[in-house]
Amino acid sequence: MKSSNRIIIEHISHNPHGKDASDKLNEEFVVLENEGTEKISLAGWTLTDETATGVRRHTYKFPQTVSLSSREKAYVHTGPGEDSFEEGKPSKWILHWGRHAFVWNNEGDTATLFDAKGNKVDSLQVVALKAT
Repeated sequence: MKSSNRIIIEHISHNPHGKDASDKLNEEFVVLENEGTEKISLAGWTLTDETATGVRRHTYKFPQTVSLSSREKAYVHTGPGEDSFEEGKPSKWILHWGRHAFVWNNEGDTATLFDAKGNKVDSLQVVALKAT
């Protein structure tokens, strides 16, 4: 059986309920998951958003200590906070970008994950649901 090494962007929580306020920064987050069988270090990896013009993307760089075993997840919250690791089934990293402004556009956005060499690993686009 071939081992697969695959980190995916599983989910983007891009538009927290209610009015955009600074106390909601950590309700905006991206979830990564290791769908593979091998432990993968995210040291030097980056997560970016898409901008309309493609310039001045917001870039999050993963700490050297972060790695994901099979089925483990990493939650990257937009706001400030202490990074931590929670044991469980699955275990997960709780990471904080440390920003004081929202990153992900309410009307839709694209998250892209790059490895330490700058190769694109995965991307996920979200679009806003139109109210009817």
